[in-house]
Amino acid sequence: MRLKFLFLLCALIGVLAAFASGQTPEGGRASGVIGQRDTVEIRVFREEELTTTGQLSSDGSISMPLIGSVKLAGLTTDSAAKAIEAKLKDGYLVKPQVSVTIEGRIRRTITVLGQAQNPGVFELPANRSMTIVEAIGMAGGATRIANTKKITLKRSGGKVQTINLKDITSGKTADMSLKDGDVLSIPESLF
Repeated sequence: MRLKFLFLLCALIGVLAAFASGQTPEGGRASGVIGQRDTVEIRVFREEELTTTGQLSSDGSISMPLIGSVKLAGLTTDSAAKAIEAKLKDGYLVKPQVSVTIEGRIRRTITVLGQAQNPGVFELPANRSMTIVEAIGMAGGATRIANTKKITLKRSGGKVQTINLKDITSGKTADMSLKDGDVLSIPESLF
């Protein structure tokens, strides 16, 4: 009976630890790569009137007092802070100290279709990029009847590329980072 109780207690602690680690920091603030249409907060130390909070525009920028529009999409929060500091140093402040946090994220996804073990929609990580090989791996890999030499990558805007997975995995060509909305389609091999 005591052993059973200890087992249940350990299981409960494990579940609570897993739940807690999946939570965002207090207030939902985060760092990492800033996505297009994310909501950010920009603070300038000892310059409260320059604090800016808002959602990025469709081109990935936000407007700030003094310096105007600043493109932040695709930058890390640290890189964005350095870019804003550089603009503020250019004729406005002597030694600005800027912090950028992500207040809210827009879900960014890619889709893997066709001859994958588990095709579906997968969320892009917030703090780093995901490559084609990683995405196919998340989908369980290609099936045995897949034609991995003619995988197509469709990007928003209609641009379609043909990818040879074997060339990437053998090192002949470089793996590519995926972007929000990308669709990978793995065709069936025609023997």
